[in-house]
Amino acid sequence: MIKPCLTISAAVAAMFLGSSLSHAAPAKDAKYAAIDGKHLWQYVVEQADIARRYRDSGHPQFWGRLAGTSGDVEDAEWLLNKYKQIGLETRLQAVNFFAPQWAAETWSMTAVAGGKSIPIASAEPAYASPGTDGKELDLEVVYVGLGSEADFAGRDVRGKAILLVKVPASYQAGPADILKRAEEHGAAAILSTDLRGGNYSAQSYRAYTKVPTFNLGTKDGEALRDMIGASAGGAAHVKIRLDAKWTPDQKSYLVWGTLPGMTDETIYVIAHRDGFFDAAGDNASGVATMLGLAEHFARIPKSQRRRTIIFLGLDGHHQVKPGGFGREWLVANRDRYFAKTALMINAEHPAEVLTHGGTAGSTTTGVPLEWYGGGASRPQLQKITEDAFREFGVPIWSQPSARPPAGDLGRFYWFVPGVVAQSNDFANMHTAGDSPDVVSGPGLAAVTRAYAKIIDGVNKISLKDLQVPAASDPNAPGTPQGYLSLANCEAWIGDSAKPCVQ
Repeated sequence: MIKPCLTISAAVAAMFLGSSLSHAAPAKDAKYAAIDGKHLWQYVVEQADIARRYRDSGHPQFWGRLAGTSGDVEDAEWLLNKYKQIGLETRLQAVNFFAPQWAAETWSMTAVAGGKSIPIASAEPAYASPGTDGKELDLEVVYVGLGSEADFAGRDVRGKAILLVKVPASYQAGPADILKRAEEHGAAAILSTDLRGGNYSAQSYRAYTKVPTFNLGTKDGEALRDMIGASAGGAAHVKIRLDAKWTPDQKSYLVWGTLPGMTDETIYVIAHRDGFFDAAGDNASGVATMLGLAEHFARIPKSQRRRTIIFLGLDGHHQVKPGGFGREWLVANRDRYFAKTALMINAEHPAEVLTHGGTAGSTTTGVPLEWYGGGASRPQLQKITEDAFREFGVPIWSQPSARPPAGDLGRFYWFVPGVVAQSNDFANMHTAGDSPDVVSGPGLAAVTRAYAKIIDGVNKISLKDLQVPAASDPNAPGTPQGYLSLANCEAWIGDSAKPCVQ
């Protein structure tokens, strides 16, 4: 297991934090200048420290701010205390996870060929991967390139492990059709690597495979590929062990912070709290942005705050599927909480640095962000959003997303006016390299200032001009493309701490 450094050098910190003077707010928007990227970046560090404490307390391989764990409890309490220090009205809402959650307890992988043995240190099981039933598997390993049907042609993989290269790198173990093809050809284990560079452990989302499935870092993947190539007649093998379990009766929290305004109309700022490893970009950076907005608007007298602003730390969504319990509870209670909502901002992955040469090095430029500004039915909101992003130098795609917004806003956009700017493809996402030094301080300042200006712009528009008739739920629970089934969950919908009988 490769662990991120516990300290960050002054040179690296200066590179990613930048100078507050050189990233000042435009003169006409000097009121946003107090939103300071260096200050917000420290919130990223504090959240990474929470994840590392969880790792060091007996979870050296599968770690992070994982929903339902003791690290999650510490994180919820940390955020609640930040709210209190800012002066918000606070509430901690327990959310019962009414489905068991997966956790890998321990695993190992070693490659063997021609009398040579090398540990595959970067191996990381895909979320919800089947285990090995307490045994160590000893499997011949076959290289299948990109995993197309042509790559499998002429190769006997039945009862063997396969090594494939996924292109592009992603936070999945591989495209679903390729994983299915491997199983249909009889593979007994799936090893997936990529070409991003470096040798980071990478935790992917659930792969829905029926055999042990692992991600390998680029260098380990290349070493195993070369070992297969050099073995000629003597086949290369991998020895694999994975102990994992599904744990019932867990819970997490929605962390509420409310800043009252002059009306009962609301603006929501949401950010998911969970993540793998340090989870600095995904999503300590989003939580830091949310706190920056809370600090900014708390400095403004209530008499000048038209609408009540609610800051909401979500339990998370990395344990899909099932996962995203808190957001599903909110969607189920949308009439109760969002009937008078003028805006929802999703603070998610807003300020990661762009890399070059895979993960070989980082630039001082932020990753271009996919963005959404309320959709075509809200032209005023879309213009306010784009103008604010461009004014503060937020690096955005040239056009708003043509698809439904990714991330957590994708569960809300169909019934509330929503805004987001996020990267879903930064090189270190879901890897042990997602540490604070790949989060940009100036980037945090820019996006937080832009969001603050968007809120100010929205507060000049009436609620009726922002709200449009709700569409149907594009991911209705219980449908094939949906998230959680809420059948028999009436008690849980009324009180998220109560059980749901599945």
